[in-house]
Amino acid sequence: MVVSQEDQAYNKIKVAISKGYIKKGSKLKEVALAKSLDMSRATVKGAIKRLVFEGLAEHIPNKGVSVVNPTLEEINQSYQVRAQLEQMAISLAAPNLTPRDYEELGALIQQEETYLEAKSLERYHEINDAFHLKIVEKSNNAVLEHYVKELLQKTTIYLILFDPFYQLMEVNHLSPDEHRQILGFLAQKDIEQAGKAMKQHLESTVGNIDVNQLLPSDYLTV
Repeated sequence: MVVSQEDQAYNKIKVAISKGYIKKGSKLKEVALAKSLDMSRATVKGAIKRLVFEGLAEHIPNKGVSVVNPTLEEINQSYQVRAQLEQMAISLAAPNLTPRDYEELGALIQQEETYLEAKSLERYHEINDAFHLKIVEKSNNAVLEHYVKELLQKTTIYLILFDPFYQLMEVNHLSPDEHRQILGFLAQKDIEQAGKAMKQHLESTVGNIDVNQLLPSDYLTV
C-alpha cells in the first residue's frame, strides 16, 4: 500500500503531538513544519486540515491553527456525559445481544491485549473504540450512537494529549480486564452491575489523565 506524502506528514505531526514534541496549545506553523519534514507547504497544509477535522488541532481566527489544549474541567465533563450515555447503552443493548455478539466482543478484548503487548497504540485505540461502539450499536438507538461516537472521538484526543500510556507507550492491561468484567456481567444478564462496571471503567480512564504532565524533551524521537 502506497502512503501519500500528506499521509506521512499527518502521521508524523500527530506522533510529534502525542509524544510531547509539539506542545499542547502550540501553533502549527506550515513553513516550519514543511522545512522540518522536508515536504511541500501544500502537503503540510493538507495534513494540518486533517488534524483540525479530527479535533487534535483547532483554527483560531486571526491566529492560525494550534494544538488543542483542553482544561481538566472540559475533560471531566466529557467523560461524565459519556459515562451516563454508555450506561444507558448497556441497559438498552443487553436484551439485544446474541451469542454471536458475545463472541465478537470477547474477540475484541483478545485483540486489545495483543495490540497492547505489541505497543501498537493506533490499532489498540481502534479495537478499544470498536468494543464500546459494538455495545452502543446494539442499543438500536441512532441518537445515542451519534453522541457516543462524538464523545469517543473527543475523549480519544484527550488520551493522546495527556495519558502517559499514550506518551510513554507503557503496556496497561487495565482496559481489557475492565472490558472483560463488563462483558461478564452482560453475559450473566446483570444489567445494573454491567452499567456500574462501565461507569467505573470510564472513571478509571479519566483518572489516568494528568494535564500537568511533562516529559523529557529527548525521551522519544518522531
